[in-house]
Amino acid sequence: MTAAVVTLAVVGIALPHILRLGHARPMTAAAFWAAALTLRALTTISVALFVLFVFPDAAAFRVLTHWCDQSVLPVVGLHLDVQGHTLGAVAVLVPVVGIAFALTRAMLRMLRVARSVGRMLRAEALGAGPHQSIILGGPDVVVAAAGLVHPTLVVTAGALAALDDDELAAGLAHENGHIVRRHNLLLAYAECCRAVAAALPGTRFAVSELRFQLERDADEWVLRRHHDPCALASAICKAATMRSETYPAVVALGGGELERRLDRLMDETPVTPGSWRRRLADSAAVLMVCVTLSSTVALPTQALAGGGTHLSPHSDHHCVD
Repeated sequence: MTAAVVTLAVVGIALPHILRLGHARPMTAAAFWAAALTLRALTTISVALFVLFVFPDAAAFRVLTHWCDQSVLPVVGLHLDVQGHTLGAVAVLVPVVGIAFALTRAMLRMLRVARSVGRMLRAEALGAGPHQSIILGGPDVVVAAAGLVHPTLVVTAGALAALDDDELAAGLAHENGHIVRRHNLLLAYAECCRAVAAALPGTRFAVSELRFQLERDADEWVLRRHHDPCALASAICKAATMRSETYPAVVALGGGELERRLDRLMDETPVTPGSWRRRLADSAAVLMVCVTLSSTVALPTQALAGGGTHLSPHSDHHCVD
């Protein structure tokens, strides 16, 4: 049972890195990356639970921590008397405390950024803009969805001056796609997963790929509303110099990998919506989500059960003079 659960988790984490998702639907690819991030976070939490609740009963742990009552360690030229079991108790708490600290810091950061965006909108708004947007001052070309729970379309005076009518309409439609599709909440969730699973290799890349797929989804939202892809591509290029440090509370038009986004926008090769490759990718994404949901219970349960491994009972250790 444990081997199967672990294997499924490992396969789920690795699958998006292996598959070619370039021609899959953006939200299908996003589902793969979101599921992989969830599995990464669950794996990290499960390891922490194992270390906290199960590992202290293992013989190896007792050998490492049950020293003589007074063990002497050299510390910067001094000698420190310590209890082995005290250091062991502290050691098993480190993973759980680290995860809790990282997750709390990420959530507080998002809350702080969301509040700062709200203050910015109240203090710097110049008035109502096109398509129910808010105009902000400044020469930078910024078209963005600002806010976490209730995002708002914002456009700067610099964007109004630099973008023509078609570019502005396409850019605002792109940001409205982010809002309607609730990409901001998915990105906030991804940031929480990254905070929990930061120690696992590839987590930052997985978050980056999820962001890119959400940008693709917003781009396709624009094209489905019959906007000119060249106008959207031009608006993206003009806004590409904007590098927001308030992400994920601000989703800017120039976000994502610029070259890949432009290649997808200008790709004239049609992809049939009902092609067998897309249907296969959609089915695989549904299966991936199901595996992730089942792992939400299975991974922590197996970790708390000790992975099905028999742990020998406690034995007394005595000091030798």
